[in-house]
Amino acid sequence: MLLDRMKYIFYFVILLCLGSCSTIVTEEDLIGGEWKATAGYENGEPVGEPYCLPSVWKGLEFKDKETVYVEAYDSDFSYWIEKSKGGPVIYFQGEDFGIYDKYYIDKINEDEVGLTGKGNLGEGESCYMERQ
Repeated sequence: MLLDRMKYIFYFVILLCLGSCSTIVTEEDLIGGEWKATAGYENGEPVGEPYCLPSVWKGLEFKDKETVYVEAYDSDFSYWIEKSKGGPVIYFQGEDFGIYDKYYIDKINEDEVGLTGKGNLGEGESCYMERQ
């Protein structure tokens, strides 16, 4: 009996680990479709209105692992994702416009991500993004 219980607990822990591992965002997850901000983002949930820079909430289209089309500027920006203590961070760089934005990024599912501002300039910013 004890061995059977331990087996089920072991399986549960494995499933829990696999489920949490799938929430890591990669560049491949973002490619395809247009991403639009439909709400703010707090504690893993969509809340109220989007509150992030227009370069993000007006629409993004990730073309490949390095390039994102930013609708607000009708231009391609560079982007990349890095791991940090607080979670994965996505960086946007539009050199022609002097723009350098960074957000913590949470993968909710394959068509939804949450962004929260990172650093002093991004304090309080948040967007719940949906793939269209």
